[in-house]
Amino acid sequence: MKITGWQLFWIMATVEVVMAVWLRISPAVEMAGQDAWMSMLLACLLGGAITLLVVKVGMLHPGQSLAQFSRELFGPWLGKIVTLPYFAAWFILSGDVLRSFADFLHLILLDKTPVWVLMAMILTAAIYLTGTSGITGIGRFCGIAGPLTILTLLVSFLLNATNARWVNLLPVLGDSSLTEIVRASFAPASFLAESFMALVLLSFVSNPKHILKKSLASVWLTGVMLVLSTLMVLMVFGPTVAQELRFPYFMLVRSINILNFIQNMDILVIFIWIFGVFAKISLYLFITSYEIAQCFRIKSWKRPFWLTAPLIYLIAMIIPNESAIMMLQRLWEMIVIPVCAIGIPIGLWIMTSVRRRLVKTE
Repeated sequence: MKITGWQLFWIMATVEVVMAVWLRISPAVEMAGQDAWMSMLLACLLGGAITLLVVKVGMLHPGQSLAQFSRELFGPWLGKIVTLPYFAAWFILSGDVLRSFADFLHLILLDKTPVWVLMAMILTAAIYLTGTSGITGIGRFCGIAGPLTILTLLVSFLLNATNARWVNLLPVLGDSSLTEIVRASFAPASFLAESFMALVLLSFVSNPKHILKKSLASVWLTGVMLVLSTLMVLMVFGPTVAQELRFPYFMLVRSINILNFIQNMDILVIFIWIFGVFAKISLYLFITSYEIAQCFRIKSWKRPFWLTAPLIYLIAMIIPNESAIMMLQRLWEMIVIPVCAIGIPIGLWIMTSVRRRLVKTE
């Protein structure tokens, strides 16, 4: 199974932009007010720095995924322990995303359809794509869904240009302190730092040329879309209203009305957004199954499907309410990112450097 550098770019951009734009605007506005767009800029820089770290670590072990080079560096048992936080993070994230989007569809579009049915439909489609074509199929799908998602965002901004009021961005740095702006950047940065998936994905890239540039470009593209989305939400609704909206970008699309002719664009956006969520679930279904197979030396990476898919569905089912979803997102920000995106990659980099120096000395 192989993917191209551009497929890696679109995989990372597609799976990151969906939930970042969907869920991270309101919390940032609540904390930083009309200066939330600055927080998004800072988040973009933080996400880029973390992406640089994890891609550099992955490039030190060409052709090997996280489970493989962890075993090589630390041995079979300690190598498995190193991968455990990643399995926990990917399973929790997959269940969180599946439940969040199923709840959204149930609330907005399909209120007569039980949430468990919506989750089962999304997961079944993800199982089919992943099981039949693996990362190659996911890469091709994201090569279509990614540009569509970005185009949808840009078109929605243009159609809402007449509703935008620059005065809603004033005063700049007037009501929020620098500390509040920095603190507001941590949550969106944690979504952009999801790029630590590259520790697995880099092993499938057929041509490693310019792989670092494309990885960084994918995160920065997501960051730019997040900044523009935040600016549009602030200019259309103002900070007071925006911080109260559960799905501010969706409400932004709903507000499109040009001459009473171009309106009701939200249905189209929902269907485009389903592509991104579908890609995200498919990707993490593949990553968890593949890494479990590598970790426990299972010949076929498809065999762990019998564990990974039901576990993702179970996690999504036991999430009781919106408060639990917010708690999981806080867990992702405060624990998962410091451990999986910063701490362990730095440890892997140090261990790799030490071992290579020892080999040269010998």
